[in-house]
Amino acid sequence: MAMGTIQTKGPANIDALLTTTREAILKSGPLLQDAVFNSIPVVRWLRKKTEEIKQGGASILVPLLYGKNATFKAYSADEVIDTPGTEGLTMAQATWRQYGGTVTLVGGEVRQNGAEKIMDLVKAKTQQALMSARDAIAIDLFASAQVAAKIHTFPVLVDTTSTVQDINSTTSSWWQSQAVASGAFPGRGLADMRNLRDLIIQRGQEAAPAPDGIFTTALVLELYEAGQVAALRYAPGDAADPSLKLRFSQATVEFDPNIATGEMYMLPSEALRLSVHSDANFTLGEFKEPTDKDVRSAKLLWMGNLVTVNRRRLGKLTGITA
Repeated sequence: MAMGTIQTKGPANIDALLTTTREAILKSGPLLQDAVFNSIPVVRWLRKKTEEIKQGGASILVPLLYGKNATFKAYSADEVIDTPGTEGLTMAQATWRQYGGTVTLVGGEVRQNGAEKIMDLVKAKTQQALMSARDAIAIDLFASAQVAAKIHTFPVLVDTTSTVQDINSTTSSWWQSQAVASGAFPGRGLADMRNLRDLIIQRGQEAAPAPDGIFTTALVLELYEAGQVAALRYAPGDAADPSLKLRFSQATVEFDPNIATGEMYMLPSEALRLSVHSDANFTLGEFKEPTDKDVRSAKLLWMGNLVTVNRRRLGKLTGITA
């Protein structure tokens, strides 16, 4: 009598299942990313409006225009047209920043779940890792001081004194952001917001867009909302986040829990780039088993940085109070 096929859950079968499951998760990666990033306003806005995928390079190079062509002028008849070399172009650079973690499966839980539940288990573990990555990047985006290994932080990116992308804004005034000291919001908040918006618009090229993202604290958002009660300005969000949003001029106004007390950031997306390496865009590696543990782990990697292509069009209000 022929023996029937024996079903096993040995290491070979588990490895094959994990390989198949990983490939399926990678194909649905953006959906997983959207599921966890939509709850963080600034990260969601950066990914939707400014994300660019890069293939590599020793650093992230950013071409900049900082001056006018001084040779262009009126002339008559056979007057000489100036032909000297023209300055006003330079190159900024930002270093890559890396974030990584692991998705780890304990052998016992893998065997207990079996083939039918492996996909759900790995997906849940991957989503957990993505949520942790989201929190780490969101917190680092508003750290009060720049740490060399971490993503560029907005408090440093949007100021008037720091060296950003190898350019010193103290000696290069054209590289300074617009930082405006504010005060009690009910008395001057809207006027300061209008002033900052106009400063940002004036520092762009012809027909430069107004800021399209404004981010602040919950308290300041509530103060802004209270001042608009007579004619609340709400607008629908995008397909990924359809909830109604307060607006100011062309921008949505949202709060982010990581922003420091009394601050409001006013940002045009065209002046920012969330540069991400194509080989490490929350990429899940292969599951591997160490020789001394009954586990299988895969690395989850992100490599990139937040850079600006026109720093003087970034703005913030500071010292806002009730």
